[in-house]
Amino acid sequence: MAGKKIDEATRQKIKEAHASGLSMRKIAREFGISSSSVDRIVKEEGPQIVQNAETEKRDKTERQLKIEALERRIDELEKKILGLKAKKKS
Repeated sequence: MAGKKIDEATRQKIKEAHASGLSMRKIAREFGISSSSVDRIVKEEGPQIVQNAETEKRDKTERQLKIEALERRIDELEKKILGLKAKKKS
C-alpha cells in the first residue's frame, strides 16, 4: 500500500539532513515520515561517508599518533645506521 508521495524538494532536504550527520530517526520525526522512508531516500544517493567534528578529530589524532610513532622509528633506525657506520670505521 502506497503512502503519501514525498516531493523532490523534501527528498533533497532529507538527503542534506543525513549528510550533515542527523540520525535517520530524527530526520523521520522532523519530516513526519517513517524511518524506512528516510532510509530508502538516503540509499538513492548511494553510500555516503558521514563524518562529524568528533570523528574528524579522532581520525586526525590517530593519524598524528601514527606519524609520531613513524618519526620515532626513523630516528631509531638512523641512530642504528650511524652506530654501524662508526663501528665499521673502527
